[in-house]
Amino acid sequence: MQIKKDDIDKRILSVSEDLFIRNGYDRTSMKMIAEKCYISKSNIYRYYDSKEAIYETLVRDARNALLAEAKHMVDPGFIRKDLNTKIEEASASLADIASRYRTGILIMLRNTGGRDRIMIEGEYTRLFVERAAVDDEDIKTLIAKLLIIGLTDIIMNHDGEEDLRKSVIMLFKYHYKGLTGFGEGGQ
Repeated sequence: MQIKKDDIDKRILSVSEDLFIRNGYDRTSMKMIAEKCYISKSNIYRYYDSKEAIYETLVRDARNALLAEAKHMVDPGFIRKDLNTKIEEASASLADIASRYRTGILIMLRNTGGRDRIMIEGEYTRLFVERAAVDDEDIKTLIAKLLIIGLTDIIMNHDGEEDLRKSVIMLFKYHYKGLTGFGEGGQ
Protein backbone atom coordinates (compact mmCIF):
# COMPACT_ATOMS: atom_id res chain seq x y z
CA MET A 1 0.00 0.00 0.00
CA GLN A 2 1.41 3.38 -1.07
CA ILE A 3 1.50 6.04 1.66
CA LYS A 4 0.96 9.58 0.40
CA LYS A 5 3.69 12.16 0.98
CA ASP A 6 1.27 14.45 2.83
CA ASP A 7 0.42 11.61 5.21
CA ILE A 8 4.10 11.00 5.95
CA ASP A 9 4.71 14.71 6.51
CA LYS A 10 1.73 14.93 8.88
CA ARG A 11 2.92 11.84 10.74
CA ILE A 12 6.45 13.25 11.12
CA LEU A 13 5.05 16.48 12.57
CA SER A 14 2.56 14.69 14.82
CA VAL A 15 5.13 12.27 16.22
CA SER A 16 7.73 15.03 16.63
CA GLU A 17 5.21 17.22 18.42
CA ASP A 18 4.42 14.43 20.87
CA LEU A 19 8.08 13.57 21.47
CA PHE A 20 9.16 17.21 21.86
CA ILE A 21 6.43 17.82 24.43
CA ARG A 22 7.00 14.58 26.32
CA ASN A 23 10.81 14.36 26.18
CA GLY A 24 11.90 17.89 25.32
CA TYR A 25 13.64 18.96 22.15
CA ASP A 26 17.15 18.06 23.32
CA ARG A 27 16.19 14.53 24.39
CA THR A 28 14.39 13.75 21.13
CA SER A 29 16.49 12.41 18.29
CA MET A 30 15.77 12.00 14.60
CA LYS A 31 16.16 8.26 15.18
CA MET A 32 13.37 8.34 17.78
CA ILE A 33 11.13 10.26 15.40
CA ALA A 34 11.83 7.82 12.58
CA GLU A 35 11.13 4.79 14.77
CA LYS A 36 7.80 6.20 15.99
CA CYS A 37 6.85 7.08 12.40
CA TYR A 38 7.81 3.60 11.16
CA ILE A 39 10.02 5.11 8.47
CA SER A 40 13.76 5.39 7.97
CA LYS A 41 15.70 8.35 9.31
CA SER A 42 16.86 9.12 5.77
CA ASN A 43 13.21 9.33 4.70
CA ILE A 44 12.62 12.10 7.26
CA TYR A 45 15.42 14.09 5.62
CA ARG A 46 13.41 14.06 2.39
CA TYR A 47 10.88 16.24 4.20
CA TYR A 48 13.00 18.19 6.69
CA ASP A 49 16.66 19.18 6.57
CA SER A 50 17.07 18.78 10.32
CA LYS A 51 15.37 18.31 13.65
CA GLU A 52 15.56 22.11 13.95
CA ALA A 53 13.48 22.45 10.76
CA ILE A 54 10.79 20.20 12.25
CA TYR A 55 10.89 22.22 15.47
CA GLU A 56 10.61 25.49 13.56
CA THR A 57 7.57 24.24 11.63
CA LEU A 58 5.87 23.29 14.91
CA VAL A 59 6.59 26.48 16.90
CA ARG A 60 6.83 29.35 14.41
CA ASP A 61 3.22 30.52 14.65
CA ALA A 62 3.12 30.18 18.44
CA ARG A 63 6.33 32.17 18.85
CA ASN A 64 5.09 34.92 16.55
CA ALA A 65 1.76 35.15 18.39
CA LEU A 66 3.41 35.37 21.82
CA LEU A 67 5.87 38.02 20.66
CA ALA A 68 3.10 40.02 18.98
CA GLU A 69 1.13 39.98 22.24
CA ALA A 70 4.20 41.14 24.16
CA LYS A 71 4.58 44.00 21.68
CA HIS A 72 0.89 44.87 22.10
CA MET A 73 1.36 45.06 25.88
CA VAL A 74 3.84 47.93 25.48
CA ASP A 75 1.72 49.84 23.00
CA PRO A 76 0.93 53.30 24.46
CA GLY A 77 -2.81 52.78 23.89
CA PHE A 78 -2.72 49.59 25.94
CA ILE A 79 -0.55 51.09 28.67
CA ARG A 80 -3.01 53.98 29.23
CA LYS A 81 -5.86 51.59 30.08
CA ASP A 82 -6.81 50.91 33.68
CA LEU A 83 -5.35 47.82 35.37
CA ASN A 84 -8.55 45.75 35.30
CA THR A 85 -9.01 46.34 31.57
CA LYS A 86 -5.37 45.46 30.90
CA ILE A 87 -5.68 42.25 32.91
CA GLU A 88 -8.88 41.24 31.12
CA GLU A 89 -7.55 42.06 27.64
CA ALA A 90 -4.08 40.55 28.08
CA SER A 91 -5.33 37.39 29.77
CA ALA A 92 -8.08 36.89 27.17
CA SER A 93 -5.57 37.38 24.37
CA LEU A 94 -3.06 34.98 25.95
CA ALA A 95 -5.83 32.45 26.58
CA ASP A 96 -6.76 32.63 22.88
CA ILE A 97 -3.12 32.23 21.88
CA ALA A 98 -2.67 29.35 24.32
CA SER A 99 -5.74 27.61 22.97
CA ARG A 100 -4.87 28.14 19.31
CA TYR A 101 -1.15 27.34 19.58
CA ARG A 102 -1.17 25.00 22.58
CA THR A 103 1.29 22.43 21.29
CA GLY A 104 3.73 24.95 19.81
CA ILE A 105 3.82 26.85 23.10
CA LEU A 106 4.33 23.65 25.08
CA ILE A 107 7.21 22.62 22.83
CA MET A 108 8.89 26.00 23.38
CA LEU A 109 8.21 26.39 27.08
CA ARG A 110 9.00 22.80 28.06
CA ASN A 111 12.38 23.15 26.36
CA THR A 112 13.90 24.73 29.49
CA GLY A 113 17.25 25.78 28.02
CA GLY A 114 15.97 26.36 24.50
CA ARG A 115 16.45 29.64 22.73
CA ASP A 116 12.70 30.21 22.25
CA ARG A 117 11.94 29.58 25.93
CA ILE A 118 14.74 31.96 26.88
CA MET A 119 13.56 34.57 24.36
CA ILE A 120 9.86 34.40 25.35
CA GLU A 121 10.69 34.32 29.04
CA GLY A 122 13.13 37.20 28.56
CA GLU A 123 10.66 39.35 26.64
CA TYR A 124 7.82 38.89 29.14
CA THR A 125 10.25 39.31 32.06
CA ARG A 126 11.61 42.52 30.55
CA LEU A 127 8.09 43.90 30.16
CA PHE A 128 7.18 43.05 33.73
CA VAL A 129 10.44 44.30 35.22
CA GLU A 130 10.13 47.64 33.41
CA ARG A 131 6.60 48.23 34.69
CA ALA A 132 6.36 46.54 38.09
CA ALA A 133 6.14 48.82 41.10
CA VAL A 134 8.72 46.80 43.05
CA ASP A 135 12.25 48.01 43.72
CA ASP A 136 14.04 44.64 43.83
CA GLU A 137 15.04 43.56 40.28
CA ASP A 138 15.64 39.94 41.35
CA ILE A 139 12.15 39.66 42.87
CA LYS A 140 10.56 41.19 39.75
CA THR A 141 12.44 38.71 37.55
CA LEU A 142 11.35 35.81 39.77
CA ILE A 143 7.72 36.93 39.68
CA ALA A 144 7.81 37.20 35.88
CA LYS A 145 9.33 33.71 35.56
CA LEU A 146 6.61 32.35 37.83
CA LEU A 147 4.04 33.71 35.35
CA ILE A 148 5.70 31.70 32.57
CA ILE A 149 5.79 28.58 34.76
CA GLY A 150 2.12 29.06 35.64
CA LEU A 151 1.13 29.59 32.03
CA THR A 152 3.02 26.44 31.02
CA ASP A 153 1.30 24.44 33.74
CA ILE A 154 -2.14 25.73 32.74
CA ILE A 155 -1.56 24.85 29.09
CA MET A 156 -0.34 21.38 30.09
CA ASN A 157 -3.25 20.59 32.38
CA HIS A 158 -6.32 22.34 30.93
CA ASP A 159 -7.70 20.93 27.71
CA GLY A 160 -11.00 22.75 27.37
CA GLU A 161 -10.87 26.26 25.92
CA GLU A 162 -13.19 27.75 28.53
CA ASP A 163 -11.31 26.11 31.42
CA LEU A 164 -8.00 27.29 29.94
CA ARG A 165 -9.31 30.84 29.51
CA LYS A 166 -10.67 30.99 33.06
CA SER A 167 -7.38 29.70 34.49
CA VAL A 168 -5.26 32.17 32.51
CA ILE A 169 -7.46 35.06 33.69
CA MET A 170 -7.13 33.88 37.29
CA LEU A 171 -3.35 33.57 36.88
CA PHE A 172 -3.14 37.13 35.56
CA LYS A 173 -5.32 38.50 38.32
CA TYR A 174 -3.16 36.81 40.91
CA HIS A 175 0.01 37.86 39.11
CA TYR A 176 -0.95 41.54 39.08
CA LYS A 177 -3.17 41.89 42.15
CA GLY A 178 -2.23 39.04 44.49
CA LEU A 179 -4.80 37.10 46.49
CA THR A 180 -6.92 40.21 46.99
CA GLY A 181 -7.52 40.37 43.21
CA PHE A 182 -9.67 37.25 43.30
CA GLY A 183 -12.39 39.03 45.22
CA GLU A 184 -12.80 41.56 42.40
CA GLY A 185 -14.71 40.95 39.20
CA GLY A 186 -16.39 37.71 40.26
CA GLN A 187 -13.33 35.43 40.16
